[in-house]
Amino acid sequence: MNCYICNIEITADNESDEHIIINAIGGRLKSKELICNDCNSEFGEKIDSILAKQLNNLSNVLMVKRHRGEPRPIIGENQTTGEKYILDVGGQPRLFKPTIEKNVTDNNTGFSITARSEKELKDILKGIAKKNQHLNVDEAMKSAQWKTEDFDKPLHFQNVIGGADVFRAVCKSATNFFIYKKGNSKYIKHLIPYLKGKEEKDIVWMHYQDDLYEFDKDECFHIIHLIGNPDEKILYCYIEYFSTQKYLILLSDNYDGKAINETYFFDLSKVKPIERELRLNYDRATLLDFFDNKDVKPFEKIKKSFDHSIKLGLKRQDDYKRGEILERAIQNSLGKYPDGVQITEEIIKETVDWIFW
Repeated sequence: MNCYICNIEITADNESDEHIIINAIGGRLKSKELICNDCNSEFGEKIDSILAKQLNNLSNVLMVKRHRGEPRPIIGENQTTGEKYILDVGGQPRLFKPTIEKNVTDNNTGFSITARSEKELKDILKGIAKKNQHLNVDEAMKSAQWKTEDFDKPLHFQNVIGGADVFRAVCKSATNFFIYKKGNSKYIKHLIPYLKGKEEKDIVWMHYQDDLYEFDKDECFHIIHLIGNPDEKILYCYIEYFSTQKYLILLSDNYDGKAINETYFFDLSKVKPIERELRLNYDRATLLDFFDNKDVKPFEKIKKSFDHSIKLGLKRQDDYKRGEILERAIQNSLGKYPDGVQITEEIIKETVDWIFW
């Protein structure tokens, strides 16, 4: 098997796990028989990383499970105060950075410090002590007050969709899937300069069409739908990320290979592929017309899809937090009793009281 990008033979020394849907957004479909390690690294740095960054907010809010690592935190802003906060996976907020206020009255100098951890506070105090020798770091640490408070401030964060490098990354997912499904690489060779950023092509665009498949309000998918129609001489692919970012890719308008109709649905709630039909089958004229007369302002459709995913993500976070509370309640009440003890009404009441305390 050769790398379909550079044509070098793939061996045990240069093979790599190429994710057809990138790992950063929870993609599980992968193969060692697509591209070599060098090409994998090059695309990962140049285009896949940009797609991952663009989709990180959804990865974070939906708490996607990845092969490696967790989604990066989200940085949000309170538009009333301008304060920034970091949202970790699961929706847990924390300060974007510590705050230090210096107060000078008469001959006294005081500092008001808000820190995110004991270590961070101690490091700040050590820095202040270098210029204020009267400051006793250990005594100041003893006077620190640690508190947890409810966070009920609306946060604003930006979300971007599309762009030249993202379109290339989307196209690479499509070519990966074509090769993965045993398509002949000669039909996508003309796309290699485009994927590498050496040529510009108008072959990827946002595609929002209702009723393509059965869809439940609690579902969220990654989807790849590949069609090769030699009678119409077209090869194209439809891709969805998080049921939110949706693209159509024209891989070839001169296709005479085998007929292809392959669909991959990955359910992000169940974290596994599922079987489902996707109703999208263009003829040549309709497909080419889509790219000739693109909908350049699909913003309301994008917003509708994005709102769905965010609401689903917030529900997941809420369920996750409830599960954490229940687990802590069980550990704090039942955990102190030996194994095999009979569960009484008093023990159950103690657990319930802890949850609603």
